[in-house]
Amino acid sequence: MKNIYPCFLVLSLVACPLFADEPAPVKADFAESIPDGWSAAKGEWKVVDGALQGSELESDEHAAVFSIPDPHQNSSLSFRFRLDGTKGFSLSYNHPKGHLFRISLSDGSVSLTMDKDKKDPASKAELLAKEEVEIKAGEWVEMSCAVEGDSVKVVCGGATLSGTHANLAMEKTGYRFVVQGASVSFDDVAFTSSK
Repeated sequence: MKNIYPCFLVLSLVACPLFADEPAPVKADFAESIPDGWSAAKGEWKVVDGALQGSELESDEHAAVFSIPDPHQNSSLSFRFRLDGTKGFSLSYNHPKGHLFRISLSDGSVSLTMDKDKKDPASKAELLAKEEVEIKAGEWVEMSCAVEGDSVKVVCGGATLSGTHANLAMEKTGYRFVVQGASVSFDDVAFTSSK
């Protein structure tokens, strides 16, 4: 009987990459610093007690915006947040030419909304889902958002929202934390994505 082990070894080495296409999650706990490439577009952003804290600056005349680049179509994002001085914030997704959709927390509710196309005067924002949620200032709360094709699912503080829209399948540029007022802290950010 011939020795088949060398062939098995070669086939194993060739086949292994087929099972290794799951992307490793990107994680940041802000224990020391902000990851390279993650940046503030507006407002004041700094690491405070091991968390990323964002506050609006009056001089900007714009909400504080922090960008996490991650070109993708499908993704799963999770993080913790704490309201330190404002009543809410938004998690915003853009496509390469503008705003796409956002999850907004404010006034005791969390909402999932497709953004209007600023280049189209007839375009309007479209509410996909809204749920009441009780978030207390100073307490850490988990949020997650998963986008798969034309569907999105959000979990926040015990509330679950989901929606479908054809534009959700568009290529996305990454994630943006948007804070009005002062301030919100973010920690334990983790995401995986794919085309």
